[in-house]
Amino acid sequence: MLQIVKQMEEYMSEPKIKITEEYGELRVNSDIYSKETIFAVGYVLLDKAYILLDSDKKDTIIYIYPQKKKTDLKKLTMEFCNELLNYAHYFSRLENNAEAIKTIMQRALFSAAPSLVQEAEEKEIEDLIKELEEEDSTQEKPNASATHKSKK
Repeated sequence: MLQIVKQMEEYMSEPKIKITEEYGELRVNSDIYSKETIFAVGYVLLDKAYILLDSDKKDTIIYIYPQKKKTDLKKLTMEFCNELLNYAHYFSRLENNAEAIKTIMQRALFSAAPSLVQEAEEKEIEDLIKELEEEDSTQEKPNASATHKSKK
């Protein structure tokens, strides 16, 4: 049991949250939270705090300076943590559901303007015909040169 505690202390060598009188410092593992997630959370809290970002070897360091003097820094820093989890979840769901979202949007647009469906189908048919013509022309060229050689 003592060995496990020592390993945990080595792993968490410094605190992930540090609160001072002037600012809150939050260290976030860059392998877990993307820059986009951190930026999104910072943007949401811009009306409550000034946000400064930095990084070291493994962590992104977020300094949170409150805009009002009587702000509870610990609460504000913990709110940042909650929003990190919220946005990380949102972005992972968005990535997983991207294809379904695309399909739904296409159906909605096509149902609003049926002429778009016809235009898309015509464009697809034109592209297929061009592909077939290109395939035919590449197949005919070797045959034509072989016929030309046999005439000599």
